[in-house]
Amino acid sequence: MSTNPREGSSRPQLLQCPTCGAKLEVIDAPAVTCKYCGNSVAVPAELRPEQPQVIIQRIETQIPDYTQYTTQVTRASSRAGCIITVIILVFTLGAIGFAFYMSQSAFNSVSTVLQDSGINAELPGSQPKASQTPSFASIVMEFGDKGSGPGLMDDPRYVAIDRDGNIWTGDYQDGRVQKFDPNGKFLALINVPPDNNDNTLIEGMAADYQGNLYVTRGGDVLKYSSGGELLKTFPGKFPDTRYQSLAVDATNTLYALHTTASNDDLIKLDANGKVLNRWNSIVSTVNKKDAAMELAVALDGVGNIYIASFFGNQVYIYDKNAKFVDRFGQEGSDPGQFNGPRGIAVDGKNHVYVHHSGGIDQFDTGGRYLGSLPIDYQKGAPMGLTVDRSGFIYVVTNNGKVLKYQLAAH
Repeated sequence: MSTNPREGSSRPQLLQCPTCGAKLEVIDAPAVTCKYCGNSVAVPAELRPEQPQVIIQRIETQIPDYTQYTTQVTRASSRAGCIITVIILVFTLGAIGFAFYMSQSAFNSVSTVLQDSGINAELPGSQPKASQTPSFASIVMEFGDKGSGPGLMDDPRYVAIDRDGNIWTGDYQDGRVQKFDPNGKFLALINVPPDNNDNTLIEGMAADYQGNLYVTRGGDVLKYSSGGELLKTFPGKFPDTRYQSLAVDATNTLYALHTTASNDDLIKLDANGKVLNRWNSIVSTVNKKDAAMELAVALDGVGNIYIASFFGNQVYIYDKNAKFVDRFGQEGSDPGQFNGPRGIAVDGKNHVYVHHSGGIDQFDTGGRYLGSLPIDYQKGAPMGLTVDRSGFIYVVTNNGKVLKYQLAAH
């Protein structure tokens, strides 16, 4: 029996990506690129497929003396023609490669802009399909579709899970909030009332542990019961206070961000809307280079505060008294880098999830990159996320779908 992995079998050799755990087929090259996470994995020489040897047999013939001159001329002409052909081929391939590189760069630039607007624009085959889901996490439930009818979502950007496991979604533009049971069955529809400027835009949503739902609309916070009854309005007073991103801690205390061109404040409120504390310039005090105009907030089980900055491409961490602790993140498209963070969530096992235009990444609380959720763009681009108490991750997409992810056991 042969001990050489190249011999005795036509089955392709496989490698495991150390970043995402995907199985990769070995090729005859020093490295192979993982098509799931983009990581470059070295290919050991002994695993590379052996190429068949090509044996060229040289046959010498005796050429009469009177033809030697003609033969030499013919060979010289042939060599010159080959050299010219090779030169033309090299220039042609170079031009084609350069044109492809420029077209792909232009497409990627346009794609980034479109995805920031919630439009799916990807090169064919550039995203993993559902059947190619790596081992980091998997979709265990999905429901919903695009539309404006009950149970359908037109522009979903927010998702929240209440104490009973019911799933709430919020459409940004039309002010529709919908309730689904834990299995995705439609239960109720709320049309948030317009403000004095006829504005119904939703900019934040969170559920507490008493069954209440909080929705920000036009700078105000609307508090709803589990049955969809409007219980109270916490009015914002622009330009001093304009509530946007929301989060609720384990004591049912509400945290809301107030951001304008000149403010980035964090406001702490009780369940009745009473302001308990306010920390002004919470991000710009730490990093004066950060515009701090589009922020998202999340909380962990012990009251630590996490703020994601769209323009700063950073996550800022504070203790329960809003004292700065740490920050992490940098702009880029490599695994663990950000391209405009829009949402953030923290689970009960000290995992931080950051949603940006490149996908949804998982970090530990020290900022170490752990992995990324597999994205099937046929189901839509991610628009918002949350995590329940059991560690399941919920994502809403621009195709009107809710996806429930389960992490793989490691």
